[in-house]
Amino acid sequence: MRSETIPLQDSVVYGPIHSRRLGHSLGINVLPLSHKVCSSNCVYCQYGWTLPEGTAERLRRAPELLQDIDAAFADHVDRGTPVDCVTLAGNGEPTLHPDLLELVVGIKMLRDRHFPGARVGILTDSTQLTRPRVRETLGLLDVRYMKFDAADEATWRRINDPLGKTDFQAMVEALRRLPEIILQSMFIQGSHDNTDAPHLQRWIQVVGSIRPLSVQVYTVDRGTAASGIVKVPRATLQQIANRLTTATGIPADVYD
Repeated sequence: MRSETIPLQDSVVYGPIHSRRLGHSLGINVLPLSHKVCSSNCVYCQYGWTLPEGTAERLRRAPELLQDIDAAFADHVDRGTPVDCVTLAGNGEPTLHPDLLELVVGIKMLRDRHFPGARVGILTDSTQLTRPRVRETLGLLDVRYMKFDAADEATWRRINDPLGKTDFQAMVEALRRLPEIILQSMFIQGSHDNTDAPHLQRWIQVVGSIRPLSVQVYTVDRGTAASGIVKVPRATLQQIANRLTTATGIPADVYD
C-alpha cells in the first residue's frame, strides 16, 4: 500500500464514522486542520508522514474549540445523528494539546447535554503516558484506546518511529498503571512486519503483563505512509488473537 492515504480532517467535529471498532463515532479533532501534529511517525498512518515544518496555523485553545463542538453536537441532534461514541482523535496525537484536561471535562459536559448515552473516548499513541497530567486526564474518560503495536523498543522504533524522547519501557510501565484500557494492536506485513514468531511471543508476554480489558487486533484498510505494506489476512489475525487469549485469558477482537 501507499498513495491512497486520506486527507486530514477539515473540521473540529467530523463524522459520524461507522467504525469497525467504535460503532457510530463522532470524531473530535483538537489539532490544526492544515497539518498533522503527532508524537509518532507510524509507517502505516492513513494520513501519511508527520512532516517537521507544519504551517503557520495556530493551535486553537479549549474555550474556542468547545464552542465549535457545542454547535456541531447541537446540529447532529437536530439531524437525528446516531452517536455511540465521541472520540478524541483527528489530525495526530490529541494528548499533545496543552488544554487536554479542560477539553475532556468540557466535552463530557457537552456529551451529557446532547448525547447522554454515548461514551467519550480517545485514540492515543500512548507516548505521552509518562506525563502525570496526561494520565490524570485519561482517567476521566469513559474509554481509553491505547496503541500498542510492538513488544520491544527496536520494533516500536521501526514501526511507530516516535518523534520525542519517550522511553519505551517507561511507556509500558505507564500502560500497566493505567486502569481499564483497551489496547489497539496494528499488525502489518510486507516492507515492515511485526508478525514474526519471536515478536509475537514477546507481544503476548508484554500484553499479558499490562492486563488490558481487551485487545483489538487489526490491520490496514487504507493507504499507508510507507510503501510496500501488506494487509495481514484475517486468518492470521485470528490466530494472533486466539494465541493471546489462550495464553493470558485476555479477550481479543479481530478487525480486518
